[in-house]
Order: sequence, then structure tokens, then C-alpha cells
Amino acid sequence: MSLMQEETRAIPGVLEHMLSDPRQVRELAEHWRQTAPALVMTLARGSSAHAADYVSHLLMRRLGLPSMAMPLSQSGVYASPLTLPPTALLAFSQSGRSPDLVTAARYLSRCGGSAAAVVNTAGSPLAAVADRELLLAAGEERSVAATKSYVAMLMAGLQLVSELDHTADAGELRQSLNALPERMREALTQEWQLGVETLSGVERLLIVARGPSLAIAQEMALKLKETCGIQAEAFSSAEVRHGPMELIVPDYPVLVLAPEGAEQAGSLSFAEEMRARGARVLVVAPEGHPAADLPCVDTGHACLQPLSVIQSAYVMIEALARQLGRSPDTPIYLSKVTQTL
Repeated sequence: MSLMQEETRAIPGVLEHMLSDPRQVRELAEHWRQTAPALVMTLARGSSAHAADYVSHLLMRRLGLPSMAMPLSQSGVYASPLTLPPTALLAFSQSGRSPDLVTAARYLSRCGGSAAAVVNTAGSPLAAVADRELLLAAGEERSVAATKSYVAMLMAGLQLVSELDHTADAGELRQSLNALPERMREALTQEWQLGVETLSGVERLLIVARGPSLAIAQEMALKLKETCGIQAEAFSSAEVRHGPMELIVPDYPVLVLAPEGAEQAGSLSFAEEMRARGARVLVVAPEGHPAADLPCVDTGHACLQPLSVIQSAYVMIEALARQLGRSPDTPIYLSKVTQTL
């Protein structure tokens, strides 16, 4: 069993542990209640940046709290002064050791922001410069391809938002969150062999999604690059029409994420349009849906659906890497901790 497979299978247990001990999340939520930030800025790279994008979506959709990613060159290359409204900073990092993230967190704190480090490694330099640490429960991650730490970041964002959420279906969100580990176990068993067979001979791929699933499409594209050597690119099902759609010629592979949610109808419509063009389309949709080529588990709430999708996708991507004769754990040119400045 590869490390990637082992760590992917550990994800439901990680989420159970996080649900059993929400103290740090509740402390951060209480701090936000008291300080009432008008803006959230996220700091991250790689898989962590995709997790940050998902959390930003939740913050804006569920709390009405504007959230944006901080361009790290702003602090590391230009160091231009910023005038900030009351701002909460969320810095996401598996290791907490990337120098550019540490520099950015220190810089934005000087500009008046209050930083929380969402990290998977205790005692990290990033946590040392932050006001608060939200230590994930993923445990040591040895595969270069981050899986359980990525999903743990999604979970941390969900827990934070659920603590602050007062929308009409907030209770439904919390109930579904508590049931999520079991749904993730089901997602490990979904039949995605068709995806392995379809993608085993491709060199390029578009992954199309919208809403909270876009961050999952970005993560899938990254994992396909680093473990399988496939030039996979992720686009919004709206943004892809502004140019990238021109790439989709007959037999071009397209993976469309269409879990339950307000975005599903538009994503399915795009999939049908591309099929009519002759593209090789695979649709990820709820188990039992007539459009589903790759079935995803119902999590009980649209905001949680992306987690079951990425759980099943990791299983497929790991199997695809092995079928291609590649090690999913040790990409040729990558290392676990990326030292960017």
C-alpha cells in the first residue's frame, strides 16, 4: 500500500478526531465575534491555497464576510504598505515552514491584521509569528502528495464557519458535519475505475466545476500533475467559456464535477454541450443520478459535497499513478516542504 493510499484512507478518522476536540476552533470563532473583522485575507500555496479558496467561499456564502487571497509577492517582493480595515488573517500550511508564508504573516500583522496559523505541524515558524494557532489533527504526512492535511484544512474551515453561522439551515449544516466521517468512509468505496481507465492514456485534461467544488477541481488538477504527470487544469464552468473552451476538440478529455447544489444544473449543461462537440466527458455526480459516470456520496449538505468528491478522487488518482508506473508518494522533482521566498 502506498503512503498516499494509507493517508487517504486515514481521512475519516482525522475528521472524527477534529469533531471530538473543537476547542481551538471555538476559541478562534469567539475571537472573531469580539473583534468583528470586516475582511479575511488568506495566505497559502499549493494544496493549502486550494483549501483556502474553499474556506473563502464558505466565509462569503455563509457569513457574508468578504475574503480574499493575499498575493504573497506583495510582502515578499514589494513590501508595499497596505491600509487594512479590521482584518483577520488565515495562514494555511501543512508544515508551517515556507519562508514566504512566514514573511507574509509577519508583514500583514504589522499592517494591523490578526493572524491565525492553520497548520499540521506543532511548533512551526508560521505559528510562532501568528496570534493564534489552529493545529490540525492529521498527524504526520509522509507522502509528498498532501491528502489528509488538505481535507483537514477544509474541515477546519467548515468547523469555524459552522460556529459562526446563523443562516436558516445552520442546524442542517452542523448535523451533516457531525455525520461527515461516515460519509467519507463510504466515499472511499465508490467505483471510479472508469476514471482510471479513461485517464490512463491522456496527457492533458480540463476539470470543470463551480462554487465550492472549484477548489476541489483545483486540488484534483494539482494531484494529477504531481502524481501522474498529466497536464490537468481546473476552470469554473462559467470562466471556461471565456477562452479555455476553445481547447476542447473531439476526443479531448473533460472531467466535470457536478455534485448536489445550486451549480449542478449549469455544470451538467456544460457537460452535455461538450459531449455534443465530441469531447471525452466524465461527470462526477451523486450516486444514482442518471448523468453520473463517477458517483459521489451524498453528504447531506451542498457545502460538504466537495469533501466526498475529493475523498473518492484521491483513491482514483493514486490508482492511476500506479497504473502509469509512477510512485504517487515520491514525484521526481518535488519534495514535501517547498521553500519559496
